[in-house]
Amino acid sequence: MNYFLHYFVHNRKFWVVRIVIPAIAALVFMDFLTYVFNPPGISNFWICRVIAILAILSVIAYGVYLYITPKKEKKIIEDQAIFEERREKEFRKIIEADPGFQTFCYTCVHFNQKIKACSLDIKNQRAKKMKLSEKYTYCLYWDPL
Repeated sequence: MNYFLHYFVHNRKFWVVRIVIPAIAALVFMDFLTYVFNPPGISNFWICRVIAILAILSVIAYGVYLYITPKKEKKIIEDQAIFEERREKEFRKIIEADPGFQTFCYTCVHFNQKIKACSLDIKNQRAKKMKLSEKYTYCLYWDPL
């Protein structure tokens, strides 16, 4: 499959912006015109009413989403802070016992081989390169394979 067809088939934004929204707008416009010029029209103006109600409900749902998302982010940051404190204490004990201890990314469960990077969504980036000893930096989210 060439690039054009792949883009055409797999890009959802293209379908929504170029096909779905104009089709809905045309349907509403047609319903409005038939209601104005030939009452009661095709659907007695119900298509316009339903679309307006759905638009209002989607705006309300998006507002709720925007209200809830920062609270979830705050909860995740708080949970990660508690985990990082506990993990730092554990690593300090390990470093006292073995000064040559290191946390290599490629030996971690969370390391993604395809993108060659960590797959975790870590809010505190300092936790990836925490200076716990004089020689090495440590990732507090490191989990051995």
